[in-house]
Amino acid sequence: AGVSHALRVASGLSTKRNTSFAICKNVQQVGGAISCTQGREHTLYAVQTTRDVADVGIEFLTDSVSNSMYKPWEVSATLPRLKLELATRTPATQALEMLHQAAFRSGLGNGLYCPSHMVGSHSTASLSQFTAKHFTAGRAALLGVGISHSALTKYAELLKLESGSGPSNVATKFTAAELRQETPGGMAYVALGAQTAGAVNVAEAMSNLLLQRILGSGPSVKYGVGSGLLSAAAASAGGNAAASGICQMYSDAGLVGALVVSEASCAGKAVSAVVSALRSVSVTDEQVAGAKNRLLADVYSVMENPLEMVEDMGVQLLVSGDVMPVEKYPEIIKAISTADVQAAAKKLAGSKLAMASVGNLSSVPYLDAL
Repeated sequence: AGVSHALRVASGLSTKRNTSFAICKNVQQVGGAISCTQGREHTLYAVQTTRDVADVGIEFLTDSVSNSMYKPWEVSATLPRLKLELATRTPATQALEMLHQAAFRSGLGNGLYCPSHMVGSHSTASLSQFTAKHFTAGRAALLGVGISHSALTKYAELLKLESGSGPSNVATKFTAAELRQETPGGMAYVALGAQTAGAVNVAEAMSNLLLQRILGSGPSVKYGVGSGLLSAAAASAGGNAAASGICQMYSDAGLVGALVVSEASCAGKAVSAVVSALRSVSVTDEQVAGAKNRLLADVYSVMENPLEMVEDMGVQLLVSGDVMPVEKYPEIIKAISTADVQAAAKKLAGSKLAMASVGNLSSVPYLDAL
């Protein structure tokens, strides 16, 4: 547990060919930056440079991925950063982490953050064994934005990974369970989610993404009031409360539901109102048309950021073996009908929920009482 988080903060450490200092200074010298980001089903190592020095950046990137040694003293030196990431997690992030743990237990339920009691327990051997087992040629993809295919093919020869397809994927199983974590303060954070199909079912995935935007995906204006059905439901309960829809998609499963943030005194009423709204969602043509515009804007916003774009391309490639061209998104989104979104809403209304709560839970009801 927590090995992937330890691996994330250990990116860029010394390799068989270069010290961590050499990697850092050489990449900085050409104005580049190496980063490591993770999802529940992928780890992305990326380098950003100008085109004329791409060869330098990719040389050190492939070296970091292929030849990392994880020297004990260097791994120990990453612990302050790991502890800082744990300490700076928002309660909302913790609620979503716990929701996955409650809903999926293992697999997708494994956290993106290291458990506090496991900090410092990951040795050189455990990190090396994890990368050798999971970072194999059959599970990897090399992608680039602003670089030719022929150049990428040449650079791929620098990447030396273990052969094979790695461990087989275990089918995801959903459980309508609940986790609660009491913490000091006057706020409560509650995440609720029901199982939905994975991203490989494009039509259903798009319907759920549209449903999320109808439920509400936060304020459209910075510091503004939240929009959507769930925000109105939370506000109707009285007190200071906000709610938005969540939609987390993975290869063979997903979660669709709500995140509620509320003052402790009115959290119970807000959560109950949001659950009632989830159980009685009904969509109109006007709402679906507006959701389509917002979803398309969100897609184009991702495409504006090269790092987010390459991560999105990588996830698609690993999940389905193909990358959807940007010009196809408007066509696919337009093809989703109001009936499709209503079907997704009906499925949500009849589904069992998993629940996770963090904060002052004095008035937050238990799952079986909702």
